[in-house]
Amino acid sequence: MTTMHLNTLKKILDEERKKHLFPCIKDLVVNGLTLERFPDGKSLPSRQDITQYMAAWCRYIGMDSDTCLEWMIEYCTNVLSVLSSSSKSRIRHSTKGNVKYIYKSDVQFECIREENPFKAHCNSQCPVYEEMAHVIDARRRADVVQFFEPVLDFKRADNEVTPSKSSVKEVYKEQLKEAITVISDCVDQGLSKKRIVTLLNKRDFKTRTGKTWSYNTLKHEILRLNNK
Repeated sequence: MTTMHLNTLKKILDEERKKHLFPCIKDLVVNGLTLERFPDGKSLPSRQDITQYMAAWCRYIGMDSDTCLEWMIEYCTNVLSVLSSSSKSRIRHSTKGNVKYIYKSDVQFECIREENPFKAHCNSQCPVYEEMAHVIDARRRADVVQFFEPVLDFKRADNEVTPSKSSVKEVYKEQLKEAITVISDCVDQGLSKKRIVTLLNKRDFKTRTGKTWSYNTLKHEILRLNNK
């Protein structure tokens, strides 16, 4: 692959931020996803996964969203386009949605070191190698706590006002647009419905009625897309 996008990135960054060009970031910028590192039968990370990872890194080092988006669009349309059959216009649209989501959410940059899902290069001398060890440990502890946390059954008070269906739909209207873009891209990339549902719920997207995504709900939305 070419180092063009890495060189562009170096021009954008000041000397301090260049120190945060971690091995995994350089690898993904230059090579994209190296398919040879994935054994046959293993599911590949999607273009969405890499896009969000890179956007989270941009936010982590203090890059503003406009600069991030400008660089990411060129990177995604040129380097990551091989991961899906989406047109360049759709990739640009998807990239805008992903960058917007990362910069407006509380998603943190987490590299997971050698266990990163992209199988990108990792080095124990990386500036955040030890920092990420604490992040990974904290996440594992949180997962254990969540697993054993009891489910409480709260009953609605008699005087509690239940929001109307129309107001619920209005609240989730804007994020639904982003969710539909994600769905469309994932379908183009050939991802299974099960994986798409997992991705939507992981990103905390809600359905038209404010519920978590299910296989049947996704199937219905894909039918809507196909009938447009």
